[in-house]
Amino acid sequence: MKKSILIALLLISANSFAQFHKTYDWNETPIVHDLSDEEKKESSVGILKKHVVEYAKSMFGNQLKVFETDHTITRVNDDQGISRHNTVYIPMYEVRSVLDIKARTINSEGKVTVLNKDNIKEVKNVEEYGDFKIFAIEGVEKNSEIEVLYTVEKDYDMHGQQNIQGEYPIREAQFLFITGDANAKIKAYRTEEDFKSETINGVIAKSLTIKNIPAMVDEEYSTPNANKIAVAYQCFPKEQNITQDMFWGNVVNNVAPQFFPEDNLDTVVKDLPNVTKEKTELNTFEKATLLDDYIKSNFTIVKNNNAELSDVNYILKNKSASAFGILKAYSYYLKALGIKYEIVVTANRFVKKFDPDFFNPNQLQEFLIYLPTEEKYIAPDRIEYRVGEAPFNMLGNYGMYITDTFEYYFSKIVQSDPNFSSIKRIVDISFDDDLESVKLNQNQEYKGHWAVTSRAILNLSTEQGIKEYEDYLTSSGIEDKVVESYEALDSDMLQLAYNVPFKTKSIITSESLLEEAGDSYIFQIGKVIGTQSELYQETKRVNPIEMQYPNQYDYTITVNIPEGYTAEGLEELNIDKSYKSVKGNKLCKFESSYKVKGRKVIITIQEFYKSNEYDLNRYDEFREVINAASDFNKTAILLKAIE
Repeated sequence: MKKSILIALLLISANSFAQFHKTYDWNETPIVHDLSDEEKKESSVGILKKHVVEYAKSMFGNQLKVFETDHTITRVNDDQGISRHNTVYIPMYEVRSVLDIKARTINSEGKVTVLNKDNIKEVKNVEEYGDFKIFAIEGVEKNSEIEVLYTVEKDYDMHGQQNIQGEYPIREAQFLFITGDANAKIKAYRTEEDFKSETINGVIAKSLTIKNIPAMVDEEYSTPNANKIAVAYQCFPKEQNITQDMFWGNVVNNVAPQFFPEDNLDTVVKDLPNVTKEKTELNTFEKATLLDDYIKSNFTIVKNNNAELSDVNYILKNKSASAFGILKAYSYYLKALGIKYEIVVTANRFVKKFDPDFFNPNQLQEFLIYLPTEEKYIAPDRIEYRVGEAPFNMLGNYGMYITDTFEYYFSKIVQSDPNFSSIKRIVDISFDDDLESVKLNQNQEYKGHWAVTSRAILNLSTEQGIKEYEDYLTSSGIEDKVVESYEALDSDMLQLAYNVPFKTKSIITSESLLEEAGDSYIFQIGKVIGTQSELYQETKRVNPIEMQYPNQYDYTITVNIPEGYTAEGLEELNIDKSYKSVKGNKLCKFESSYKVKGRKVIITIQEFYKSNEYDLNRYDEFREVINAASDFNKTAILLKAIE
């Protein structure tokens, strides 16, 4: 009897603070919510998006368990909205058990349809995103609301993250972080709202509520996936006091010993003549470039988790490695060549903005090798790159730099050469005697990321891909062009000097660039610069402005005026739009002008973007520059017959 009473008391004590997910529920009777006129224009509207992360101790002991509850109410207004929301995917990654799943719809007339749980299916490895519970929402029609509520228990993880913003507007989003007396930290990104401390069922918690969140849209010159409102959090047992420095230090302790070998391997040393092609008196840049080309030409990166692919002896013998393992191959060769290097851990800025102040393992996505004496990078798993500036998808993000002394520092990944990427075009334009066609004699020079892309496509793409790219290289946007000749120069992937330009020479003809106007002709001069981007959107800009990379264009176009004609309307060729810093320096611009020399009209164009980030509040100034190039593309001059 006493034993039974004791057990009962223990159970009462253990459950004196009820876990939130056990008591949380939706309203017994759903309602159809009223929408504003603006909300009615949307395909779907999130009435409520609530996510709860609950860390709770097990009944006996201090081991933490993790429960996640997701509750959404979504209004669908049209077929697009129905298509977006009528199938629910619940990720099973790290899920130990599904505690409950329920869903219902209510149509505009108040009819409620409840999910038949027999229709819930489990699907393995959906598009390589892992396993999911999947079910279709029944009874969905226009102007109905879909409500979904589920709770899962997950494997304990002291780190986590959650996106708050979606591809549709959300009237109210809530994030509830329940941790009790555990050590916990949480941080919100891209919102001015703050977390509020509160007590729920006697347990310490923090809550974040954000109202009227706009839809995240895919805009040009932006990184929408990385720009979403999100939270990241940490939670670990009360007796542990882990700092951010300790988290980062743990990364160093795990990574550095694998990538900074103490001794040379005979296999690697004997292979060095193959790496250097038996060249002598090479400088550091040349040795690193030859190594980069050697590994990318002889080793294969395999995308699976086979442990052998991270074993350096297996890698060197089979010339096959994982994306992680290939770094080991580089490290042994770099050591043997006597090249000083650092390992950089960062993220694709189009996916995740790297935060040095708050440790989140999900941002440890990409590896680079930094050569401090050269201020250049090796991108081990990017076959198209050779030693140079960092790949554009990491440029501008922060990275964690790990040195050979097992120390680390954070730095923004920038270009050592701010003018790394550029295009120079010299075009000489003439007309046949009957003024039926135009001939363009073109010489082009591509540097930086332009050269990287060009060489990669011409060396690695399919025959069709190469054909399409050669069309781009010989003036895109001229539909009836005939390529009379085309030649690519310095197109090899291996270039021993830094930033060797890739060059093309071509001659094309076109009839569509000329249009008869009585005895005169309209010449579509603007189309010579190719198709241009436009930013004429009428909706409010959502995303900050991010270019792929800083770049510059310099064009010299010479128009040879045919005998018996003069050129009129040249003033349209004068365009000058710029975006200036607070100090008056031009950060981006489009400027075109002309001068007449005898029977030649010489047009010069300079367009540049000195940064890859621009202030959202000055979006109108930025798009004036972008649209100036598009405006030039539409210009024409009149070849007027001399009477």
